[in-house]
Parts: sequence; C-alpha cells; structure tokens
Amino acid sequence: MNEKHKDMLQKLASLGGLFALIIAFSITSPHFFSMDNAMTVGLQTSTITIIGIGVMLTILTGGIDLSIGSVMALSGVTAAMAVNAGMPVPVGMAVGVLTGAFCGLISGLCVSKLRLPPFIATLGMMMMARGVALYITNAAPVSGMPESFSYLGNGALFRMVEIGENGFPIIKFAGIPYPVLVMLLVVAAFSFLLTKMRLGRYLYAIGSNEEAARLSGIDTQKVKTAAYVASGFLAGLAGVIIASRLVTAQPNGSVMAELDAIASAVVGGTSLMGGVGTVFGAVVGSFIIGVLRNGLNMNGVSFFVQQIVIGGVIIATVAYDQYRMQQTTKVKNPTTKSKKDVKDMKVNKIATVAAMGLAFAFAGHSTDATAAQKEIAVVVKTENSNFWQNVKGGAVDASKELPAYNITFQGPAAETAVDEQVNMIQNALNRGVSGLVVAPTDPNALVPALKAAWEKGIPVALIDSGLNDDGKYHQAFLSTDNRAAGKLAAEQMIKSLNGKKGKVAMMSFTAGSGSAMERDGGFKEAIEAAGYEVIGPYYSNADMVTALNQTIDVLASNNDLVGIFGSNEPTAVGMARAIQQRGYTGKIVAVAFDGNSDIQQFIRDGVLDGAVVQSSYGMGNMGVETVSQILSGKKVASYIDTGVVYVTKDNIDSDKAKAVLY
Repeated sequence: MNEKHKDMLQKLASLGGLFALIIAFSITSPHFFSMDNAMTVGLQTSTITIIGIGVMLTILTGGIDLSIGSVMALSGVTAAMAVNAGMPVPVGMAVGVLTGAFCGLISGLCVSKLRLPPFIATLGMMMMARGVALYITNAAPVSGMPESFSYLGNGALFRMVEIGENGFPIIKFAGIPYPVLVMLLVVAAFSFLLTKMRLGRYLYAIGSNEEAARLSGIDTQKVKTAAYVASGFLAGLAGVIIASRLVTAQPNGSVMAELDAIASAVVGGTSLMGGVGTVFGAVVGSFIIGVLRNGLNMNGVSFFVQQIVIGGVIIATVAYDQYRMQQTTKVKNPTTKSKKDVKDMKVNKIATVAAMGLAFAFAGHSTDATAAQKEIAVVVKTENSNFWQNVKGGAVDASKELPAYNITFQGPAAETAVDEQVNMIQNALNRGVSGLVVAPTDPNALVPALKAAWEKGIPVALIDSGLNDDGKYHQAFLSTDNRAAGKLAAEQMIKSLNGKKGKVAMMSFTAGSGSAMERDGGFKEAIEAAGYEVIGPYYSNADMVTALNQTIDVLASNNDLVGIFGSNEPTAVGMARAIQQRGYTGKIVAVAFDGNSDIQQFIRDGVLDGAVVQSSYGMGNMGVETVSQILSGKKVASYIDTGVVYVTKDNIDSDKAKAVLY
C-alpha cells in the first residue's frame, strides 16, 4: 500500500469516526439529529475550526501556538473598544483581527529570528496578550456596542421568522449562521493555500526537514513567520466572532481555547512531529470535538466528564500518531511492509473504537440523562464550587416534589467560560426543554441565548445574577439583594472596627459579573460613607489560589489595613487562609460572603469576623419550583428575594444560620 492510499485511509478513518459519533448521539438523544441542532453544532464548532486551521499551520512547521486563547480575548477586546470609540463596526472588527495578526507576527519573529523554541515564544505571548487585555479593560468586560456589532456572531442567512397570534415569534427556519459561512470561506482559502500555492509546499517541506528545505533555497524564516501570522490572524477572527456572539468582549474569555485548537488539528491527523496535516483533517477533527461536546451536552453529561472524554480521544489519537511515526522510520522489506499496513489499520481502528467507546460509556451512564420531554434544565456559572453544588442540591430536592419533570444540572469548568455557558443553554433549547433556570455569568453575554428561549416560548427563571434584558426574556429573578448584602457586610465591619480608622481592601471575584458589581458597589458605598479608604477591588476570577496570593500581597504592602472583604466563596477562603498563614488573625476585621465548611471553621477560629450567607439551596429549590409554576399557568412574582443571614461565632449554631450554611 503506497503513502497516498494510507493518507486516504487516515482521512476516511477520521471521517468514519465523526459519522459514528453522529449516529450514536442520534440514538441516545431524540433531538440531536435535527436541523436546529445541526446549525447549532456548526455555530459552536466554527470558531474551533478556524483556530484549529491556524494552529495546524504552525504544527506543520514543527512548531506550536499556545497563545490562541489569549490572542482571541485581546482581539475581541480591541474590536469592541474600537467600536465604542466611534469606529464603524466593520472597521472596528478589522482592528481586532489585525491585532491577532500582529500578535502572531511577534511570535513568529521570536521563533524565526530569535530562534526561541515555539513553546516558549508562544507561552510568553499567551501571558502578554492576556495581560494587555486585562490591563486595558481593568479586567472588566467591554459592552455597550451598537446592535450591529452582534450581527456577525448571531445573524443567519435565510433566517425566516413570523410573529404568531400570541405575540411570540415563530421560527420557520433558523438559517445558516454567519460564523459558519466565515468558517467555510476560511476552509476554502487555506485549502487553496496549502494545495495550490508555493507557500503551502514550503510549510510541508520545513516540517519534514527544515535544514533540507533551507539548503534547497526556501527562506525558512519568512515561511515560519508567515505561519504564525496566519495563526494569529485566524485567532483574531475567532475572537471577534465570539465577542460579537456574546455582544460582550471578555478579557478573561477563551481560556484554554488553544487546547481545543491543538486537539482538533491532532485528532484530524496533523502530526505533532511536523510536515503532516491537511485543512480537511483539521475540519473533521474540530467537528469531532464539537459533536462530542454537543452530544454529551444533549445527554446531560457534566462538563467535567466531557473533559475526560475529549482528553481520552486526544490520547488515543496521539498514541496512534506516535505508533505510525515510529513505524515509518523503520527499514522494511516488501513482505514486512504489507504486514505493517495491516497492523497499522488495526491500531487505527482500535484507537478510534476505544475513543468512541469512552464517549458512549459516559453518555449512556450519565446520572443527569435527559428525558425527551418535560425537562427543566438548570445551567449555572460553574459546577466547580460548593455554592453551586448546594444550588444543585436544592434543585434536586425540588424535583422530588415534581415527578412530571426531569431536572438536569450543568455548568462550565470556570466562571470565566461564558461561551461554554451559552453553548449549554443553546443545547438545552435544541433538546426541547420545558423550562430553564439560569445563573448568568455575564449580564449582557447571555441575552442572545435567552432571547432564543423566549422565541421558543420556554420560560426562564434567573437565579443569583440578573440580565440586562429589561425583563423581556425572563419571567422571574430569584436572588439575594446583592447591593443590600454588600452594604450589610460593610455595616457589620464598621461595627466591629468600633471607630478604628485605616484602609479597607476589597477582594472580589469576576469583573463584570452582575452579583460582583452589586456586592462590591454596596460595600464600597457604605464603607466610604463611614470615612474609610478603599483599596481594590482585586479580582481573583473565583480562584482560591489567586485570592490567597493577592491577599498576601495586600497584607504585606498596607501596614494601615484595618479591614478586608471577600465577596464570594473561593475568594473568601483564599483570603482567610492568607490572613491565618501571615499571622493577621484578630489584627484586622475580615468579612466573607457565602458559607461553606471552610468559611464556617474560619469564623469559629476567629480568622473571620463573620460572613454574609445567602440561601444557595433556596435559589436552586425555589428556581425549579418557580419554573414549574409558570409551566402550570400560575402567575409568579418578577423578583423574589431569597434573603441573607450574617453569621458570626455567636450565632453559627443557631437554626437560622444552619438553614443557609452548607
């Protein structure tokens, strides 16, 4: 069997794996194989395909690009800021794309001219691009762009909508999303580049043997630089599409997007050794990743399990690639070559079957398996928190009183993964949920997704954080009055300080989060009114280690610090650990927000003066109950205050405190 035939078999194996996934998920979920979901898969996968092609170009040269996610975030931010500065939307978006290309140029020059290892050069760019994005925005999402900014990410060709007699829109055809059309243009352009242009042949030549390519007259430095510029350009394009889709530019967004890009290239047959890979393979690889995510979402599988499955697919694929590369380096006679071809095909099949089996095993045994109808989906900011697990407990208990409904619970791996939360909502709509309970990570980014729920006539109850939709796309909002809760934290701190003056630090979590802005705003307003100087807020991105390190720095650099406030669970725990480790227990007044077991122990030990604790259990329980009431035709209040309790060492064992602690 010659190399051309083996290459064709490799492509067919990847394509066969994709078809196998589609067939399997069509069996496990009745709503998977539908036109609406097909368009959703295309929309969600379009950006993975675009960045996958970009990183494939760098891998062809024997390099890698780890800066994709950060460059996407920076490009989206610069596009949004340019539009807000008065530039026409197309020009502002072009600025964002060119920002990505410029970042790629710097990485390429570091690799080609300075001869830095690609891993180090792009790792540095990853950190610099993210830092610039956070610096120029002060870590806050950029919003307020005109409606036309959303057309690229949320528009669709041939979309047909009618207004029904009840005033709700009726979608006749969802249309072909514009990001899918952009993806097709990118695929066509780079397929032509790699197969018909001299630059494409040079990329393969450098990856196969850079020294031989240089001796044959190829300017290897320019070609490698061009590969990184193209990767940056495509990352910039993807970043602008995501910012348009969310109608918000997230400086903390697209974290780990580079791993999706690398995975799609490798799963599609691109060799990490360089010199082997195709645009077609990258497209198939990206759709394998996209279909896996979508299919597992449709089956109610946890985001964490999705990571396990996709990781297993990558390991199986790379293991096969390594086996194949080892075999090609051996000297073989015609007889052994034929045996090797047979064995090679068997290993390929084994790797594919093992990867698919992993996916189906989790899909088939999900504890949150969805029903075909009468599902209430709870989509929160993240599953990675005791607070949100307590919300889940409340939702699950509510389901015991509602046997007619199946309750599912999902959230991304981190609160910064806004696009993943949007995808989960879209997938829930595609599988025909009856209602939604949503904790919006960003008050603007989730508006298009919940507008889609409104268009389908699906009731929505928001919990914890609000949405900037003027009350149009949700029917109820259940939350702590976060501004009042922040004010309560300040009042309790002032009481404990008993007239002692100095600085007060604010340790916050996610910039731009509705609940963070309200808590911080209420606290700052009250504490400044009492004559205290406020420093911060310092944003931990709801990461305990980041909060720990930030608090250590704040304690070390402010000798006149008298108080400190941590405005969510991971931040407060990290803050309290720093206070305890640095010997500040009893020396400053520390107030927390939320009440997991760690925070309770810190209160008992005197590290924390107290904590403002909201009823996370109540949010989940009452949120599901509220949606069920709407579905049964009952009228519900548009706002429901779930309340807070200020817990101290004196009342921590009271029934009132125990009702909200977790």
